[in-house]
Amino acid sequence: MRFWPALALALVLGPLEAAAGPVAVTSGEHPGFTRLVLKFGGPVLWQVGRAPDGYTLRVQNQRPTYNMAKAFDLIGKSRLAALSADPTTGDLHLGIACTCYAMPFELRPGTVVVDLYDGAPPKGSSFEQPIDSPVAVVEAPFEIKLTPALPTYDWTKVALGPVAAEAPLNPALATTANDGLLAADPSLEPLRLSLIEEMSRGASQGIVDMAKPKKMPRTAATPGPSVQIHLGETPGLVIRQKGSARLPLTAQGAACLSDDQLDLPAWGASRPISDQIGPERQGLTGEFDRPDPDAVTRAIRFQLFLGFGAEATSLARSFPGNLADTPIWQSMAHILDGEPDPTPAFLGMEECGGTAALWATLANPNARPTEQTGKSAVLRSFSALPPHLRKLLGPRLVDRFLAANDISVATALRDAVLRAPGDPGPGIVLMLAAMDRALGKPGRSEAKLEPLASASGPAAADALVDLVEQRAALGQSIGYDQVQTLEGLLKEREGSAAAPRYRHALLLAHAASGDFDTAFAEIPQAPDATATLWQVLALAGPDSALLAHATLAATDPLPAEAKGAASLIADRMLGLGLADQAARWLLLDDTAPDLLKARTLLAQGQPEAALSILQTDQSSPALSVKADALQAMGDQKAAADLYATMGKPDLRWSALNRSQSWDSVAQDGPDPWKAVAAIVVPVAQSTTGSAVAEPLASIGVLGPIARNKALVQDSAATRDAITALLDAVKSPVSPTQ
Repeated sequence: MRFWPALALALVLGPLEAAAGPVAVTSGEHPGFTRLVLKFGGPVLWQVGRAPDGYTLRVQNQRPTYNMAKAFDLIGKSRLAALSADPTTGDLHLGIACTCYAMPFELRPGTVVVDLYDGAPPKGSSFEQPIDSPVAVVEAPFEIKLTPALPTYDWTKVALGPVAAEAPLNPALATTANDGLLAADPSLEPLRLSLIEEMSRGASQGIVDMAKPKKMPRTAATPGPSVQIHLGETPGLVIRQKGSARLPLTAQGAACLSDDQLDLPAWGASRPISDQIGPERQGLTGEFDRPDPDAVTRAIRFQLFLGFGAEATSLARSFPGNLADTPIWQSMAHILDGEPDPTPAFLGMEECGGTAALWATLANPNARPTEQTGKSAVLRSFSALPPHLRKLLGPRLVDRFLAANDISVATALRDAVLRAPGDPGPGIVLMLAAMDRALGKPGRSEAKLEPLASASGPAAADALVDLVEQRAALGQSIGYDQVQTLEGLLKEREGSAAAPRYRHALLLAHAASGDFDTAFAEIPQAPDATATLWQVLALAGPDSALLAHATLAATDPLPAEAKGAASLIADRMLGLGLADQAARWLLLDDTAPDLLKARTLLAQGQPEAALSILQTDQSSPALSVKADALQAMGDQKAAADLYATMGKPDLRWSALNRSQSWDSVAQDGPDPWKAVAAIVVPVAQSTTGSAVAEPLASIGVLGPIARNKALVQDSAATRDAITALLDAVKSPVSPTQ
């Protein structure tokens, strides 16, 4: 629990005025913590303490009401699970749903911030103590005598005023203290008092921690002591003596390793290796067979220069000497050998501006720099490596940045690798194939992988895995011989770190070869391949496999892993006449095209809903669906108008015929239709009381024989017109099975 520092003043001056109106409660999500902001509208006396399932915030001598309508608008409930206010005391309860801790502070008078950080609380945090009972505010029984105010330091005047030239040191201040520090300048007394007051206030609120740094040898870079100040959980602020070097820090506030400690290119020479091995291993032990620290350091560094991680580790174990950089060398050895590092020395250094960024990116498969400073440091440090190490480490680095879709950095790294002389080797070929695949050139990638996959050597297995994964993702087929080869490769690697990747490739190979039953049965052994498996089924699976594995019962849950393939599956289900199945799959993809949704609704007998979705879409496929929907609604005339807009006269006249608009057909229709419509129009007119066509009207005034002859002639003309129409209309294509 912690009181705001003004509590001491409140004991004398009485309670502060209550904030007017409800307290607005807002929030925000940030990397590593969740922030809750309470705006009281004026200064308040607050305290925070632990509760059984979270924290309690209490405002002294007030019963505020809280407006929590927007408290969860921008955050989830992974850290802050619930908020509730006690109507009697006004205490605000924060329910916590994580292993996290609160770090409250006052951003400005009247605005209290509570940050919830992941992890265990800092040792000795006062906010982890249960909240005490309310403190009564009483009048002081004694007279307060105010002392004259101390001189204050005007920060804005110094920050905005003109920059004065540095004056020579006052000889009167040249006397030094025991540690060589200059005596205090009286003119800086206001600054000193202001710093003490503000830092003390922060310390009293639990958001400032001050501690002496570890003892370090005095050097030209660090001529005197320094103090490190941490503001809450943010990176530290280091106050140094004038002339001391500026130490780069990681995001967690730790110091980055210097380039001098990681200058691997300087640990070897450009002359033949055979000329260097002997001299670099001489003099490892001195008098009484004691290891010579300088010689051991030189030998270990040379092994790392060669890329021999295991040999460097063996030397460090054989000649122990408590060398300060041994942990760094051990981490570099693991990285060079492609092994996991149990005690990483480069943790969190991806954004450092030096060589440490390169080794931190290599050390952690899930870490890479995101800021330009770290990326530039990686590129600069990698280009400085000797050619043989660029070939060794380049493919791993390229994979890191390709996985993050950072094509520009991956391309620069590739170019640095290709500048190395000599045969690139199979590892570089695999890297170039991955680059082609990332750049949308699968044909070029496959052309590099196929010869490598069919050759002998350790790279053939990796090439086959890459080839299978690429072909499966594109919906292309895999030969059964490749499936058998992958099965053998997986048996050889069972129990190793590489086994999951080969199991993933084998599952996709089964699917791409047409054996979807086996592929779906193996999902528990390779769950990370599920999304790609659904994609293969949607792209290349036969109808029988689609119906067997993608038909969902009403009670079946939607497979979340198939979200990326849901629209493709829905389209295929619609093509098979299974509109209800298509509609279920569309529930899984909230980005499905409106046209597909409209087609599904139309197939489900909802033409009005289909038209509503496509209101503003004037593309040809959308107009075709709209016309079909209008016909389903019985509005053949409107459908005919859409067909005319689309430039499809045959469909237009078919719609007009279905609407029995014979006058339009007789006037403007195609010749076969016009002839038939001209026969029908008079009949249609006679039923409505209109005038009868002249030929038929004249029949009534003829004699019986002439009348019968005229009827026969008219019947023959009608038959000829209908025959011509039937000959002009194409037969419908037989439906596929």
